Order: sequence, then structure tokens, then C-alpha cells
Amino acid sequence: MMKRYVLDTNVLMHDPNALHNFEDNEIFLPLEVIVELDKFKRGTDERNVNARRAIRQIEELTQKGIPKEGIKLENAGTLFFMLPKQDELFESLSGYADDRILKKTSELSLKEPDISTCLVTKDINLRIRARAIGLDAADYLHDKAAIDLHAFFKQNPEFMVPKKLIDELFQEGKSDATNLPEEYQALLQPNQYLVLKYNSSSALVRHMHGELVRLTARPRGVARIRPRNHSQHFLLDACMDPEITIVSALGKAGTGKTLLAIAAGLEQIRTGDRPLYHKIIVFRSLLEAGKEIGFLPGEVKDKIEPFFKPVETALEFIGGEAMAQYEEKKNYINYCPINFVRGDTFHNSYIIVDDAQNFTRQEIKTIGSRMGSNSKML
Repeated sequence: MMKRYVLDTNVLMHDPNALHNFEDNEIFLPLEVIVELDKFKRGTDERNVNARRAIRQIEELTQKGIPKEGIKLENAGTLFFMLPKQDELFESLSGYADDRILKKTSELSLKEPDISTCLVTKDINLRIRARAIGLDAADYLHDKAAIDLHAFFKQNPEFMVPKKLIDELFQEGKSDATNLPEEYQALLQPNQYLVLKYNSSSALVRHMHGELVRLTARPRGVARIRPRNHSQHFLLDACMDPEITIVSALGKAGTGKTLLAIAAGLEQIRTGDRPLYHKIIVFRSLLEAGKEIGFLPGEVKDKIEPFFKPVETALEFIGGEAMAQYEEKKNYINYCPINFVRGDTFHNSYIIVDDAQNFTRQEIKTIGSRMGSNSKML
């Protein structure tokens, strides 16, 4: 059944392509949205960039005019503009925009009550106000992953398998994935890490290229760091494998993500005469500084060092009593604020994005696009 969606300004500022994400339904855009987008088009923040992109899309859609029957979109949906009557024109350009958007949504809902009408907005207060007057309201969730973090952290990667499979993994180091019980085979993903168990015997494996490859312990650890559980073992393996060029680690605070990432990086820039990478680059958000490092006198390095204290702490822990031999390796570690990354390209680099949740999506994309040849990003 067809539905009608009225979009608030913040939806387009969050996702400029939102107009094309409502399938074959009718999209209504109040004139107030265009006016508000114009207010936010200047600036370099993500919302300013998105406002300009949204305006350009709307301009392209309306080049041939705005017909009463609406504008057909690529996804078979139809775009309508909620234009005011002539005597209400100046009223629509002044005053409180949210009130007028609520009024227009209410009028549209009453005009054809048989058709479902929903106000889509990122503003939680506006959603509450809409529901208070009997309107349907929803958040824009198209770009959000449907994941329950509480359930995610409770996931158990353990599979109960026959003894024959465990024996083969310890004898040969690998086994065909088809040797798993059928109910597990459908759950496998590329590069998935698993704990395979038979009674008291167990093996840590990674599923790759149709095979289960057993992970072997490193006797001396990685840069003096040894994993304490299977999750840390899995992360270290992914960090140390040059074939995996992008690693995403999700975990609670204090579970060793930063420590293991740095330890793996140090190991790979100091191994043998031909290290895998030439330098380690660490990104952390300058959230407390409002993303600006200021104009007062001083070197950039001195201004950003306090924000990278967790990295220094990890280095001290890795070095321990032998920290002197790591002082030279610290010269290979570059601390980089997001402010100066545009236009640069990092070759032969081991890139760590620490506390990535503090970056915007656009900033993460910017860092990712800076990867050059023979680089790895965590």
C-alpha cells in the first residue's frame, strides 16, 4: 500500500540522497525545508556539505518545473512540493518552521485519511509534538545498521564439531569448510573467526577461501604483548595479516583494541631488513578542542600531543623496562589530526583510527580515501 512521507530539513542534511530511499511512495517536501537548507549551505562541516548537495539535487529535479502531478524519481517514487497559497507565501518564509511543517503534515493527513501519512525527522522533540497531535512520526533510519550491541557482545563464536575435525586442524593446520556440520556452514562469512570445540579440546580458526585455517600462538607474542582471550587473538591475527587491508574492531572500553593495534604495527615496521610498513599513522578526534587546534603560538605536534596520550600510554606498556629500544621506533609513529589529511596520500603505512566513533561518517570516508599502495587501516 502506498504511503506518504513528509521530510524535515534535518533528514536531507543527514543524507542528501534521502529523496531516493522511500521506494515507490510519495515524498512531500515543504517549502520551509528549501528555506532552511539555504541557511546551512555555507560552511565546511558535514551538514553544510550535505545541505549544498541536497540543494543541487533538488535544483536538478526541478529544472523542467514543478508539475502538480509531482516529479517522478528513479526509484519509482514521486516527489511533491508543499507550496503555500498565495496569501500565505510570506508567512511561510518567516516564523517557526517546525510549526508550519506540522500544520502542513496535519492538513495533508486530514485531506486523505485513508492514505498513511508520516512525518520523517531527526528531531526527537518534533516527533513527540507530531504524535501529541495525532500524527504519525518516525526517525530516518535508512543508513543505520540494524544491530543490537548488547546482543552483539553476547554472541558466542563457539561451534561444537566432531573430534576428527579438531585432529585434522592440529595435524594439517587447516581443513575444508565443508567438514563443518551443515547447520554451521550456512553461517560462515569470509574472514570469520571461530572457536571449534570437542569436549575439552578446542581450536581457534579463521574461515578463508573455503578453508578453516588454524591460528597458531606466537611464542614471544607481538611486540611483547600476548593475547589473553580468543577475541584478542582474533584481532591480532587480523592486524598481522597483510592480505586484510581494512580491519574494524568493535569492543567495550578497556578490552585492548588500541594496545593490540599498536603492538601489531610496531612488530611489522621492525621485522627483518624489509619491514611490511614504513610508518604508523594514528588518527584521534580532537573532540574536546572542537576539532580545531587553535592559532596560538606553538608547533602542531605540541598542541595535539595531549589528545594522543592513550597512544603514549600503550607504547610505555609495550616497552616496559626495555622502553629504550622502543624510543627509536616511536619516530616511526605519526600523530595526525583530521584537519590536515585532505590532499595527502599515505603509502606503505599502517593507519590506526582510534576511537573511530568520535569521527563523522564524512571524516572516516576522508581518511579511508587517503590510503595509498601497500597500506592497511584499522
